[in-house]
Amino acid sequence: MRITNSMMVSNYLSNLNTSMNKMSNLQGQLATNRKYMHISDDPVSLIYSQQARAKLHSLSIYEANVQTGQEWLTQTETAVMELNILIQTAYEQTIDASTDVKSDSDRQAIAQYVGQLRDQVLSVLNSTYGNKYVFGGYNTTGHVASSQLNPPFAYAEVDIVSGDPTQGQKRVLTYNGIDVANPGADAGKLALIAADEVNLDMGAGIRMDVSMNGVGVMNFTQSDGTAWNIYNMLDELTRTMNTAVDGDQIVADIQAFIKPLQDAQSHVLALTADLGGKTNRLDLMASRYGQDTINYTQMMSNAEDADQAEVIMRFKMAEAVYQAALATGSYVIQPTLMDFLK
Repeated sequence: MRITNSMMVSNYLSNLNTSMNKMSNLQGQLATNRKYMHISDDPVSLIYSQQARAKLHSLSIYEANVQTGQEWLTQTETAVMELNILIQTAYEQTIDASTDVKSDSDRQAIAQYVGQLRDQVLSVLNSTYGNKYVFGGYNTTGHVASSQLNPPFAYAEVDIVSGDPTQGQKRVLTYNGIDVANPGADAGKLALIAADEVNLDMGAGIRMDVSMNGVGVMNFTQSDGTAWNIYNMLDELTRTMNTAVDGDQIVADIQAFIKPLQDAQSHVLALTADLGGKTNRLDLMASRYGQDTINYTQMMSNAEDADQAEVIMRFKMAEAVYQAALATGSYVIQPTLMDFLK
C-alpha cells in the first residue's frame, strides 16, 4: 500500500508539473505574441521565420537603392530636359538670325542671348543631386585645381588658331581640366572618365547604372560622321553671329549651324528616352519589391505570431485541467502524520 501511494503521488506531481509547464508556455505566447519561446518548441517555423527575415533585410536594401536610383534619374531627367530647351531656343534664335532682314546689331544682340544659353549649358552640366554632381559619375565632389575644389565641368579659353593669339580666342568645354572635344594626349584618360557612371545593386545579380556622364551628353556625331560638342557648338555660333562680314556670307555661316542643332536636339531626346526606360524599369522594381515585402512579412507572421484567440482558448482549457487536477489531488493525497510515520 505504501509503494502504491508513493507511485500515485509521484505520477500526480509529474502530471501536475506537465500541466504547469503547458500553462507557462501558453502564458508566454500570450505575453510575447510568439508561437515559440525556444528553438526546440517549433524548429520548422523558426527556419521559415529566419528565411523570411533574411529576405526582408535584402529587400530593404534593394528598395533603398531603387529609391535612390529613382531620385537620381529624376534629377538627371530634369537637367536633360532643360538642356533640350536650351538647344531648341538656340535653334530658334539661329533661324531668326539667318534671315536677310537682320542687321549686324540685331545679330550681335542674338549672339549675346546665345552666349547666355551657352553659359547655362555649363550650369546644367554641373547640376547636383544633394551634394553630388549628377553628370560627374563617381567624381561627385568636383576636382582639385590650385588647391581648390571646383565643379567637374568648366571652360578654358584657347586660341582659335592654335598658337596664334592674334586670331582671337574661343571657349572649350573641359572635364577635370581635360578638353572634352579634343583631349589629345589625355584621350585614354577621358575615355575612362566618360565610361564612369554610378551603378547600384537593384536586386540579386541586377546592377544598373542610374546616371549619365556629361562627356557623353555633350559629345555626339552626326550621320555624316562630323563630331560635335554642344557647348563648343554654341560658343562657335555665338562668335559667328558676332562676326562682321558680308551679309550673304554671315547668313550662310549661321545657316550652317541649323542641321547640327537639329541633330543635337535629336541626340538629347534619345538620352531622354533612355532615362525614361530606366525610370519605368525602376518603377516596376519598386512595385514588385513592395509586393514581395508584403508577402514575406505575411510569411514571417505565419511562422512567428500566435493566434491570440486560439492561445486564450487553449490556456483556459489548460487552466481548467490544472484546477481539476488540484481538486482531485486534494482528495487522493491526504497526508497525515501517521502516513509519514508508517
